[in-house]
Amino acid sequence: MLPAATQAEILRLSFAEHWSITRIAHHVGVNWKSVRKVLQRRSVALVRARPRARPTLLTPFTTQLQTLLAQDPERSAVNCLQHLRPAGYRGGITTLRGHLARIRPAPAREAFVALTFAPAERVQIDWAEFGDVFGIGRAVHAFLLVCCYSRLLTVEFTFSQTLEAFLRCHEHAFTFVGGYGREAQYDNLATAVAERRGRLVRWNPRFLAYAGHCGFKPVACTPGRGNEKGRVEDSVKYLRTNFWPGRTFRDLADLNAQAQAWRDTVANAREHRATRKVPSLLVAAERPHLLPLREPYDTDEVRSVVVTPTCRVAFDSNRYSVPWRLVEKTLTLRADAATVTVWYGAHRVARHARDWGRDHEVVCPAHAEGLLAHKPGARGQWQVQAVEQLGPHARQYLGLIRAGTRSLRAELEHLLLLTTLYGPRPVEAALGACLAQASVGSAHVAQWLQLQHPGPAAPPPLTLGDPRLTVPPVRPDLARYDALLLDPPEAAPRTEAGDGPADA
Repeated sequence: MLPAATQAEILRLSFAEHWSITRIAHHVGVNWKSVRKVLQRRSVALVRARPRARPTLLTPFTTQLQTLLAQDPERSAVNCLQHLRPAGYRGGITTLRGHLARIRPAPAREAFVALTFAPAERVQIDWAEFGDVFGIGRAVHAFLLVCCYSRLLTVEFTFSQTLEAFLRCHEHAFTFVGGYGREAQYDNLATAVAERRGRLVRWNPRFLAYAGHCGFKPVACTPGRGNEKGRVEDSVKYLRTNFWPGRTFRDLADLNAQAQAWRDTVANAREHRATRKVPSLLVAAERPHLLPLREPYDTDEVRSVVVTPTCRVAFDSNRYSVPWRLVEKTLTLRADAATVTVWYGAHRVARHARDWGRDHEVVCPAHAEGLLAHKPGARGQWQVQAVEQLGPHARQYLGLIRAGTRSLRAELEHLLLLTTLYGPRPVEAALGACLAQASVGSAHVAQWLQLQHPGPAAPPPLTLGDPRLTVPPVRPDLARYDALLLDPPEAAPRTEAGDGPADA
């Protein structure tokens, strides 16, 4: 179709200047037939006429296709093709898809209500995945928390989405905000929601324990309704488009350092598009309404591990060394985002920096000291020599053990274990104290060491914010059980006034 300006010029030259069709065609540079069409129309055409639809291989089957869609409007193009093939349709699925796109009714547009929140009423939380950024076989995840009133944003990157990492990110985010919101809204995350049936939500019990510790109420979004937590969804898009492009990172610590700088200087320092206010300034009006922070929650990953014959414990696809005397012992492993510690009872026997790679070995050379000093066939002899090297009290103690009926092997293994936990000098002193009291047995040595070197103090008793919740224990009255076994005492007969004995 000719441009509107060309059509207007053709009409002017014909009706005002009375030029011929040939002259007009040469002047405007178009075919004379196009000039004749414009003059016959006697108006400027602004919309191209829709060409008449040409028949296709699908045309004979349009009636059958409409019948299929009437039965089920959600039929896919593949399903329709499977029904049309036996009827003789020989066309492709591209033609079918184009026809379905034209005849299907457009989905109804849904209207949404703008949500408003009071200060500290709710925070929204979500994860965002960024793939294997460092090429170590682990994806990088971003934890985002947004205050719904002030739009204050905090973000933390991590390699893990376990419940412990999830709670650890909560602790860091709430510390940055300065308190807890009264409600926390989540998508249906596996770490938070254990099961869902329609509106019924069964929360992860361990997550509920954390929510009870903080005092907030967890709220789950309706499945498929991401708009219900639109504030954090918009923050995820903002993080991907404003922070992420063009950046390079040395490691996860560098990534988090850059994210914190961006959070403080850009995300929370800008004028927010929705509120037209600066989040870092508006949060000052929200903080007085937040629930106060409580003592830090234990977010360590705790696992029970067995020491392998190579003096290693396995954790999170890696292996960490422990002292070789603990072979085949069952130990407790605790890990946070930075360190891995291994405990035997209340005693820490190993500490390593956490390795976030895969199939790596983290080894401390001190854990293998003394391992090569004995031969494989002289196990009992090297144990005796190791205990005798503790000092004179140890040598005297071994002499008493040999003369008694106790198991020499069990005593040696227990003494070497105590040496690993407490050190050679405390064990030698404990042996001397036991000999001074005429006591023999590694159990007495262990008890003396526990008294002289107590472990970490137990946590204080739980205190509740509302004193009415602290109910003193009720001591039951045991006398009420007597009424079930004994007959009730007979009541004395009652006498009325004037029924007493007559006066003489």
